[in-house]
Amino acid sequence: MSALALLGAFGTLFVAGYGLLTLLVRRETRFSLTEQIAFSWLLGTGAVSLLLWIFGLLVHGALLPALVGIVCLLLGFVGWRRMVPLPPRSAPKSFEIFLGIIIVIEIAVVFYLSFVHTLGWDGLLNWEIKAHYAFANGGVIPATYFSDSGRAFSHPEYPLAIPFTELWLYFWLGEADQFCAKAIFPIFYVVGIFLLVALGRRLAGRTWIGLLAAAFLFFVPQITVEAGSAIGGYADFPLSVFYLATIGYLFCAAEPKHDAFFRLYAACLALLPWVKRDGVILWTVAAACGLCVILATKKSYRYLLAFFPGLLIICGWRFYLSAMHAPQGSDFLPVNLDSFASHLYRIFPLLSALLAEFHDLPTWSLFWFVVAIGIGYLTRRVRDPRILVLIASLIVPIFLYLLIYVFSSWPNYLDHVGLSISRLLMHVTPVGFLIILLGVSRRRVKSPAPVHERGVTCTMAVSERTPVVELA
Repeated sequence: MSALALLGAFGTLFVAGYGLLTLLVRRETRFSLTEQIAFSWLLGTGAVSLLLWIFGLLVHGALLPALVGIVCLLLGFVGWRRMVPLPPRSAPKSFEIFLGIIIVIEIAVVFYLSFVHTLGWDGLLNWEIKAHYAFANGGVIPATYFSDSGRAFSHPEYPLAIPFTELWLYFWLGEADQFCAKAIFPIFYVVGIFLLVALGRRLAGRTWIGLLAAAFLFFVPQITVEAGSAIGGYADFPLSVFYLATIGYLFCAAEPKHDAFFRLYAACLALLPWVKRDGVILWTVAAACGLCVILATKKSYRYLLAFFPGLLIICGWRFYLSAMHAPQGSDFLPVNLDSFASHLYRIFPLLSALLAEFHDLPTWSLFWFVVAIGIGYLTRRVRDPRILVLIASLIVPIFLYLLIYVFSSWPNYLDHVGLSISRLLMHVTPVGFLIILLGVSRRRVKSPAPVHERGVTCTMAVSERTPVVELA
């Protein structure tokens, strides 16, 4: 029965997400099966968790999951009527099959590691605790939880995308089963793999490059085995997957007549602050990158509406916390000029700590070294605004994250850095893989001029002898 319940829970998440996907893309562009699965999961978890929170303001008990379930089925019906077309299939090459087998083995290992390990500290006492409280209270987190100073250690101010996705599983299971809740996180790993493969095909023009990047994701220890990785129940890796989708499809949206990609960018952008509080910083960076793309490509000002849903979620959550009298976190001092000036001496020690983190081979292997090489290759193409956006989306969040430690209230702020900087860097790690695959690719990315012929777009790469063909 638990297996059937999990199937129902995950099925409704995918169905709801697929319905939203069909509404966003409107059959304008063909999407591979991996892309459709990835976005169905991302949009489904975002939508269901938001619906549980919003409907929970009005109802609770059995009526709450019933209403959300009805919405999921309605979205599924919409998806069935407006199915996204798949591109024509082509026979995979032997090397692609080999890489695919490697990736399947890696995914199996991640699932195994996830189920043999318990939830980590944050996964249990910052995220799952909220799902547990909500399940015990008819799907609504008790108001006393937010105002109780004794529970401040669990960060009541953190948003609810991950806890309420776990809550949705608990509703279907009929009990708060932490073991089953762990299945959510390796699925995010699979989604990250699918996105890297799809973006490798779109950005580099070759499937094997995306498969190779996806295979190497497994060999970054911070992603697979370290604290806060994809197996520990933390929100950091899911946030990194949302950020990958946001930046990756913003890059694709910079090409003409790719409005479907821009709508996917806008949807994932809106969900960044709903996944984790740090997502507000990523939202700010990704929104600034989107603004640059809008200006550089001379898109209509109506595209600025893409920023409205994220602002609504940020402001709505802040208003909710204020209404619930939730205390602010005590890890940081008030962010103002006085605090910044009085702690400015921390800048150089923080930079030193960041450099030491980049050289931490047991945590990152050679990842940051390879990223630096990829950035070096891309500097030859900096006249393309998309390249600048891609590099900025990696570098700017790192320095903003480092800057927040200037306001750390810990007696030893370097201990604060050592405890959390690796998880913060993980947020941008998949974007680093995009830089790597684009850097090693010989495909030209500067201002492609598509030539339409019989539904096919051909883009000629300068450094190649044959055209790269993309389905329109």
